[in-house]
Amino acid sequence: MAIAGGEQRTGPRGRISLQTFAAFELRDYRLLWANNFSYALVQGIERFAFAWLVIDTLQAGDFYLGLSAFALGIPVFFFSLPAGVLADRWNRRLLLVVSQVIVLVGAALAAVLIWVDLMTLRVALGMALFVGTGVAVGQPVRQALIPAVVPPHRLMNAITLNSAGQTVSQMVGPALGGAAIAVAGLEGNFALQAILMGAGLIFIVPLRIPARALDPVTAAGSGLRVMATDIVEGFRFIVRNDNIRSLFVLLLVTSLVINGPWVTLLPRVAQLQLDADGPAASWLFAYLGIGLTCSSLALASLQGSLRNAGGWFICALMTSSTFAIIIGFSHSYLLTALLLSLTGLSAGVFTNLNLTLIQSYTPQPVMGRVMAIFTLIMLGGTPLGGLLGGLGAEWVGAGRWFSICGVASVAVGAFFLLTNAGLRRMHSHPDPPAGAPAESGSG
Repeated sequence: MAIAGGEQRTGPRGRISLQTFAAFELRDYRLLWANNFSYALVQGIERFAFAWLVIDTLQAGDFYLGLSAFALGIPVFFFSLPAGVLADRWNRRLLLVVSQVIVLVGAALAAVLIWVDLMTLRVALGMALFVGTGVAVGQPVRQALIPAVVPPHRLMNAITLNSAGQTVSQMVGPALGGAAIAVAGLEGNFALQAILMGAGLIFIVPLRIPARALDPVTAAGSGLRVMATDIVEGFRFIVRNDNIRSLFVLLLVTSLVINGPWVTLLPRVAQLQLDADGPAASWLFAYLGIGLTCSSLALASLQGSLRNAGGWFICALMTSSTFAIIIGFSHSYLLTALLLSLTGLSAGVFTNLNLTLIQSYTPQPVMGRVMAIFTLIMLGGTPLGGLLGGLGAEWVGAGRWFSICGVASVAVGAFFLLTNAGLRRMHSHPDPPAGAPAESGSG
């Protein structure tokens, strides 16, 4: 990869840097990273736990498997956009605490209901909705805080380190959840989620959240009308910026036809095509995470501005989609594990570059709302893709639907690669950066 100019502090331009973990020099970033790590660890456990609850404990079909994934994400449609407005206006520490408490209570209640044998399919879907609400409230502010606590020239480093941490946690999460099921049953799995979520609150208390300015639209007023105006301004920012708009369109495609089937159908593919039990199925997510972690750390080691980052992003998306096509036909556990590891390598590139490009070209006063829309598409589109995946699996089978989604993603990626020169030529951050964190106002 060629590395171009852009502000940098250490190391020669155009080379791999030894400053892979440079963002950890910042105290507040370390605390935010640790909190995000614990939060993502619980998310990794809960996604597999709800899927296994539906297909194993409750013995439900593929449609309800997709419906459970949909229930985990549907609250994003109702809460993420208001949460984004609050992230640009309100106390961001309090938003983090509220989001974690919701998930903690939901996990603890699910553990009790399973233990006393009162868990039903309807109750499970209700628990998924409740837990999804906590995620929807917290995710926009989590994303918006990263460019607020690090300088612009460290943004890609900070994003990729955060991504690596979340990948490791979500890789370890399903495996840890599978081990908890083996030792203490599914109720033990949900109890572990509650304990870890409570432990993550420790890192929020000493976190110093920088003050930020309000843009002219958010500077005055309150109420539903003003909130609606703020949300509209967030969408206007995206629509008026051609390259950012394209990045969001590709994010939507990724959520619908890649992330949704991964989260929803991979356990079913493991069960039907690979003859894998619960722990073995959970380890497939670990193989995916290994590749994601490796590519994230490689990106974190790059200095300066990555030239043509938009083009690398699209190519990596198409590569991952190609692997998905092959996985849909695989009946070998070893082959699938290898393909998932390779998928993780390319997925780590396109997920990190997508967020880096969006945040690097977004100013701080509107960051919360833009990240709310990002959350809406990523966390809302994924369960919608999961629901479609469940329907598709009922129609043509889980493996074939995997392959169909891969073909669709390759086609869309090729279209943007050939027709959008501006996106192909985007660097990882502009010069001068548009999202510098030095601002005034209340945090």
